[in-house]
Amino acid sequence: MNSVSRKATLAVGGIAAAVGLSMFGAGAASASPLLPYEGTVYSSLGKCLTVGNTLAQKGAIVTFTCEPRSNGRYAFYYTI
Repeated sequence: MNSVSRKATLAVGGIAAAVGLSMFGAGAASASPLLPYEGTVYSSLGKCLTVGNTLAQKGAIVTFTCEPRSNGRYAFYYTI
């Protein structure tokens, strides 16, 4: 009886480890930054600056600008 219980425990442990590693890999892949399209228009300067600063701090972009558009909106441009 003890060997059956031990085999079951090892099998469950192996499955848990495999699931943990696959979740870790998925998390790492989803952490890569997705850059917005050049010229994406944001409803305010604050939103545009927040996107730019966040991407710059992550190292995804080097520089960015928020160019004014009509109705207080801003277009986002960046260099990699």
